[in-house]
Amino acid sequence: MNLYNYKRRELRNGIHLLGAILILTSIFVLLSPLFIEAGEKLQKTLWVGISAFIAGLLIINTYEGTLINLDDNKVKDYFSFCGFKTGNWRKLPVVKAIKLVPIEQKTSNTPNGISPTFSTIKSSYKIILFFSPEHPTYAFSYTNKTVAQKKLKLLSEKLLGDKIHGINVD
Repeated sequence: MNLYNYKRRELRNGIHLLGAILILTSIFVLLSPLFIEAGEKLQKTLWVGISAFIAGLLIINTYEGTLINLDDNKVKDYFSFCGFKTGNWRKLPVVKAIKLVPIEQKTSNTPNGISPTFSTIKSSYKIILFFSPEHPTYAFSYTNKTVAQKKLKLLSEKLLGDKIHGINVD
């Protein structure tokens, strides 16, 4: 079975960043008795470290995504909780075109009077699957251009076949 799996999670933003921070914090807490004398509170330290580690793993391994079976032309929007994906398979509508669209966004932090205000330009690349007008489109966002181009090639070969004219690489 040839599957395309797009996970909607980013470890550097949002709730998944909290999960990564909890894991790093738990490692620090679990290693702290080696450097700091804990005395009678060693058991509490271990419980806090293990609890933070488990909570971090649960947060990181909970996300949404889209799964496309490229052999059977089926699609499933899923919710994954620790590797268990829930969702229903549906028939994928006929793909009319696939486009790769580069997107640049200017981002800035909120001025607070204490830390400096800075802004950056954030680049991303969206692969958009177009269907007939009565069906919604699918969009998959990537931060790396070469990864996006590889995914575009895979999707276009499997979903468009001979109709390669529907591809647009900007």
